[in-house]
Amino acid sequence: MERKKVVIDLEQLDLLEQRVVKATELIRSLRKERDTAQIRLSETQQALEQLRGEATRLDSERGSVSELSTRIDILQEERQTIRSRVSRMLDIMAGLDENIPQAHGDH
Repeated sequence: MERKKVVIDLEQLDLLEQRVVKATELIRSLRKERDTAQIRLSETQQALEQLRGEATRLDSERGSVSELSTRIDILQEERQTIRSRVSRMLDIMAGLDENIPQAHGDH
């Protein structure tokens, strides 16, 4: 009986050893996956920070573009006002030119 018990104990020991080896391999594999995931997480976080910075920059530029657009609109309105006034002044001056020969003819 002793011999049989020793053989069974050795078989159980072999099974235990196989399980330990498999568990160790699984732990190694999981650690590699964890390390890879941590590296990818770090890279993703860096990319996210870059994108946030870019978004902030674009928001700032959008504000500048909006401000410039408003300024352009104002300048165009001013330009149109100036054109109208210059046109009226030219019309007035043209009217003066028409009256000048008549004034000379009266003298």
